[in-house]
Amino acid sequence: MERFLEKLDLQTYRNFELILVDQNDGDPLRPLIEKYKNRFPLLHLRSERGLSRARNVGMRRATGDLVAFPDDDCWYAPGVLEQAVGYFRREPAPDVVTGRSVDERGEDAAGSFDPEEGYVDKMNVWNRAISFTIFLKKEVADDIGDFDEEIGVGAGSIYLSGEETDYVLRALKRFKVYYYPEFIVYHANPLRQITPQIIARAYKYGCGFGRVVSKHDYPIAFKLRMLARPLAGTMVYGTVGQFSRSKYYWNSFRGRLRGML
Repeated sequence: MERFLEKLDLQTYRNFELILVDQNDGDPLRPLIEKYKNRFPLLHLRSERGLSRARNVGMRRATGDLVAFPDDDCWYAPGVLEQAVGYFRREPAPDVVTGRSVDERGEDAAGSFDPEEGYVDKMNVWNRAISFTIFLKKEVADDIGDFDEEIGVGAGSIYLSGEETDYVLRALKRFKVYYYPEFIVYHANPLRQITPQIIARAYKYGCGFGRVVSKHDYPIAFKLRMLARPLAGTMVYGTVGQFSRSKYYWNSFRGRLRGML
């Protein structure tokens, strides 16, 4: 969180507000809030647990023309906000802009991203959109409505991922979404090291993926392909003795299957 705030304060584009939705017990963020509250407009809110709940609480208080959903553990290069605003000034202007996530090494993080720019659709959304690289017009966000609070980290359900994909898929029914691979937001790669925590959460992340696929009526061929990938990973890594990665992919397969069903 401290890194995010530090990088946000370096932005070349200054006409922004930060809405910080706090779900901590106690007040551990107070020192950081005190440090930055006079550097830029900062609204500190609280909500019940759940990533989607937090976003919905924040969206209702947003006053800007554009909205974004940064994670607390991502960070912006100094020109990111200026770059985002520039995209919306182009003609024809997109309704929603998405970009790529990379880690500190410049490698794809939190997924594999398409190297080609272009419009986002139902089939390529999985490689062209992730929550903390999504920027959209506030009027579009108001039209789309709330994030699905059943999906997302901390929701109290088994569906720990996919809430932003569900959100973009709903946007696609009425609006144009455009992906720029040169539009980068930094984020640590959670799969750099396969820990017991990462292995355990793979199941519920898989459930979230499967839930979104089922909710939006993807064809059976797509579902089978998305089940085959983690199943293949299970076998390949198991064969070469990388049992932690094999178990990770097995949990992902199990979760995807349950979510789809």
